Amino acid sequence: MDSFGQPRPEDNQSVVNRMQKKYWKTKQVFIKATGKKEDEHVVASDAELDAKLEVFHSIQETCTELLKIVEKYQLRLNVISEEENELGLFLKFQAELDATQAGKMMDATGKALCSSAKQRLALCTPLSRLKQEVATFSQRAVSDTLMTINRMEQARTEYRGALLWMKDVSQELDPDTVRQMEKFRKV
Repeated sequence: MDSFGQPRPEDNQSVVNRMQKKYWKTKQVFIKATGKKEDEHVVASDAELDAKLEVFHSIQETCTELLKIVEKYQLRLNVISEEENELGLFLKFQAELDATQAGKMMDATGKALCSSAKQRLALCTPLSRLKQEVATFSQRAVSDTLMTINRMEQARTEYRGALLWMKDVSQELDPDTVRQMEKFRKV
């Protein structure tokens, strides 16, 4: 039964036909796993699909890399903000001890550094949002697409196995023999 509750055509197949189908599917999996050369026409017909799969895998890698980069950026922003704030506080403290012009400059610089540290920390909120959006995209869209691709790859393997079977049967085909024509139609 298929996903709609309808009987599949292969449910009515004989045991021999199912075994042959499994044999050719397995042979296709073996060809793919060993890297043997496949029929050039079949491979050429899948070129557009393979190009789209490369784009998908590039998107998948990019999402992963972007998540890592945003996380590192957030950590480094926190560290530099903390260091900048500490330096600003240190300069302000030293300015209180020094009543000269240098003390006034230290105070102004300290205030500027503390303000800059606060502004850097303000970047963390949009970065967190970006990280959350990319993670959601990666978890939902990319993983759903990956499941669909896996199902498609299984169907493509079955299809290519059927093509191998048809090629094998067609090489033995004698159009004058009714039995062989019937066997070809089954395939």
